[in-house]
Amino acid sequence: MTTSDVTIKFNNPGFDLDVHFPLPTRGISGLFGPSGSGKTTLIRCLAGLERPSQALIRVGDSVWQSDNIFLPAHKRRVGMVFQDVRLFDHLKVEGNLLFGYKRTPVPDRKIKIDDVLKILELKPLLGKRPEKLSGGEAQRVAIGRALLTSPSLMLMDEPLAALGEQHKKDILPYLKKLPENFGIPMLYVSHDFEEIAALTQYMICLNNGKIQAQGKLPEVASNLPEIMHRWAPDNFIKGETCGPGKYKLPDGQVIHIPLAASPARIVINARDISLLRIAPEHHAGDALLKGQIEKIAEICGEKNMIRISLAGQEINVLLGTRGSNESWICPGNEVYMVINRIKLEME
Repeated sequence: MTTSDVTIKFNNPGFDLDVHFPLPTRGISGLFGPSGSGKTTLIRCLAGLERPSQALIRVGDSVWQSDNIFLPAHKRRVGMVFQDVRLFDHLKVEGNLLFGYKRTPVPDRKIKIDDVLKILELKPLLGKRPEKLSGGEAQRVAIGRALLTSPSLMLMDEPLAALGEQHKKDILPYLKKLPENFGIPMLYVSHDFEEIAALTQYMICLNNGKIQAQGKLPEVASNLPEIMHRWAPDNFIKGETCGPGKYKLPDGQVIHIPLAASPARIVINARDISLLRIAPEHHAGDALLKGQIEKIAEICGEKNMIRISLAGQEINVLLGTRGSNESWICPGNEVYMVINRIKLEME
């Protein structure tokens, strides 16, 4: 995994931020932690809006801050999206979208207006003023405006916190599309773990100004007992449709799907998988897949997270300690997974 490097020491009366972490240069990374843990201070330092007492911030090939370098905010090419959308009331949606685009030097314009309008479905909104937009529409415009500055890094600070549950559900699919379509690394900040889990596969957990855990989301979550008592990770399986009602994995295994569906990938929650040593003649699940156990991690003394390699992809299976104490459940062994329920993530 290619990463940028972030080291920040920031001292304020009553609060110290002291962090070091690698930031992936692809996809969406989640910055998770309770209110007051330092999340907003951290991203303000990244954006150049705060000057920490000591820092080394390297994004891609560019050093934004070191002992003798401090790039001001306007030279960091950061796209920021806040909980408060901060649209310009005197401009229609089109004017808001073009505001940053027109101020970006032509050689730096990597993102096309038409692509943003298409991915975020903004064309029907172009003639509207901000006060006529729903909360979800306004947030999509704010995201589009940030994208059209062609940033090196997108920072999203609790962008859905002010939205109701339905608006959150409406906008999450748009956020998921951004990394693949625009190739810009994003740091998504939230105190809502469900949001982080829905969007990211890499997570940084912050508490009292320090990194509590960081890494792949299932591994970090397994170190957070308060999360794992009520949550299990989704597994995202890539393959391709290979005929009516069939979805083929890279190793040739086939999952049967509804005839009318053409999914981008299969989604299986870690709780919805049972393990067997021998393939059964009959099973009641949605699919039967063969994989190899890679790792077993204990969680809170009550459960085990079993990591399985399936067609070159990682699958996490959450089992109670009694169910995972079988002698054949150990790294290196091949096992059969009965998939009790699958979801389809559509194109």
